[in-house]
Amino acid sequence: MHVISGFIRGAVCEVFATMLQLEAIAEEGDDASPPPVSISGVSGQVSFTGKMTGTLYQNFSEKLACTCAGRIMGSGDGTNMPENEVNDVIGELTNMVTGNLKSKMADKGFNCTLSIPTVIRGGKVTIDSHDAEISLHNLFRITELNEVLIVQVFARLEEK
Repeated sequence: MHVISGFIRGAVCEVFATMLQLEAIAEEGDDASPPPVSISGVSGQVSFTGKMTGTLYQNFSEKLACTCAGRIMGSGDGTNMPENEVNDVIGELTNMVTGNLKSKMADKGFNCTLSIPTVIRGGKVTIDSHDAEISLHNLFRITELNEVLIVQVFARLEEK
């Protein structure tokens, strides 16, 4: 397993447990997931640049996004929440996971700066990063909700 995958798995599990009181169980990932990839639903995106440069995407189904937003905002299952509020929560959850990854990578000497979160919605969005040396695909089962979260990272590391 690529060290970054381990950091991502820890970050997602920690953020979901702390912020949402949900258990995210890391399933088999793919440490050689070549671009392009397709995502659909609601995806948070945070880019990072520095000694590590790339982008982390968290892909939620609409139901999972609404449920997470409802838990954070105290609105039950979130089914009636405005789209912009759901987007804000998904962006912030993605920022938390990426921030955790940033901190762990900085401990290894790979400092970077984060962008503000962006949320992408769509039925089939293709993401391609031709210059990514690292392309990771991680799957998390949210058993309580019978949902899956997909985390995709495209990155490259600068030599120390």
